[in-house]
Amino acid sequence: MDIDISKAALKDLEKFDEDHQDWIFNKIEELANNPTNHESSGLVLISGAQVFKYVMKKGSKGGKDYRAIYNIENSKIKIKAIFHRDQGYDKQKLSERI
Repeated sequence: MDIDISKAALKDLEKFDEDHQDWIFNKIEELANNPTNHESSGLVLISGAQVFKYVMKKGSKGGKDYRAIYNIENSKIKIKAIFHRDQGYDKQKLSERI
């Protein structure tokens, strides 16, 4: 399945260190084979809309711990947001992207 990363999600990605950007991008590519039943993804409800949350984690405290919010439209994975877990889930901001 093709992956489309929104402009807003690309801006999110630019905030992170380059090595983390590469790692996140590689993790997102893993979704292409199994976006709805991936072991690290699940449905969440944001402003009444069901979307997928993908947990990307490596290492313990101080390691890599990111989230991606996405949905599937027209047989494409649409990445709407990427953020570090410490930023929390700002549902107001996320709802504007869905």
